[in-house]
Amino acid sequence: MHRKSDPKFTRGMLILAPLAKAFTARGGDIEALLVRNGIPLGALTDPAMLVEASACYSALEDMAETLGDQHFGAKVAIETAGKGTPAFRDSATHAINLGDFLSRLVVEVSKQVDNVRYSVSITPGIATFEIHRAVRMPEPSTQLDAIGVSLYVTLIRKGIGDAFDPKDILITVPSTRGLLPGFLPKQALITSQIDGLRISFPPHWLWAPFSLDWDLVEKSRAEFAPDGASEATLTYLRGMLKDNIAHQDLTLNDFASICRMHPRRIQRTLWAQGTSYSQMKDDVRQSITEDLLSNTTLPIAQIALQVGLSGPAALDRAFRRWTGRTPTHFRAESKPNQVDRIPG
Repeated sequence: MHRKSDPKFTRGMLILAPLAKAFTARGGDIEALLVRNGIPLGALTDPAMLVEASACYSALEDMAETLGDQHFGAKVAIETAGKGTPAFRDSATHAINLGDFLSRLVVEVSKQVDNVRYSVSITPGIATFEIHRAVRMPEPSTQLDAIGVSLYVTLIRKGIGDAFDPKDILITVPSTRGLLPGFLPKQALITSQIDGLRISFPPHWLWAPFSLDWDLVEKSRAEFAPDGASEATLTYLRGMLKDNIAHQDLTLNDFASICRMHPRRIQRTLWAQGTSYSQMKDDVRQSITEDLLSNTTLPIAQIALQVGLSGPAALDRAFRRWTGRTPTHFRAESKPNQVDRIPG
């Protein structure tokens, strides 16, 4: 569990990592952006690194401005809510209804950080989920507001299914400029200079059955495999490692914690399949690196960070060990097959 911090600071990775990945995939220079906003590059890979919350928020606005897309944050938030995210995995997996999910979020966030405060309040006529920011934004919070609304409304809509009715939800937020057109009816949105976000809805939604049917094996953790050595379990582990490979120094114990499995079970599973944790990590890194070298124009330094290595020199050493070639040589050989695309 990470320690909480002074409200002025937050874990940069918690806020920036998914957006930085999307920003880079759209052709943005994440290193230059972080420098402009006074954020160390390590904030994207070190879960414990604290940075100024206002700098993180400014970086979000910078991403959208750089890409020329005021809906950037909203798009990424909707994609994230649709695909699933480790930050909500436990709360979503163990929730029986919406009230359970929101309550778990309130408790979990209070353990982790104190630059935001989540709360749920209920009266006979209305239920409210509220996010209060301890840091007042000196600049407009267009992206931050759009991310919050898009993420939580999508989670609620997806989680309760047919019980969701956009006519029954009311959002209070400082700005709606970053929201995608048509995401919610205009009458569902109120702008107010609050420090955060307020989502109000009928109380009966709280006990609506809740299920985020993410296309992820995390839901079951392959526990249908009693011997812990099935191909399904191995597929689950590889998928989880691929999603988290950007973490530098991702030890077996850290990885086991992410997977909510005992390290020895992971070892037994991998041994039974004729591999090891370090070998699987190498295989995943090589696969991702080769794909990025072949199919994108990302700088070598950014590719290194995306696969959890410290920089170009570390990637060069690893890639020589994997293939006997340098990343630059491999990319040059791949050019005939390159379609000049940026992954989305």
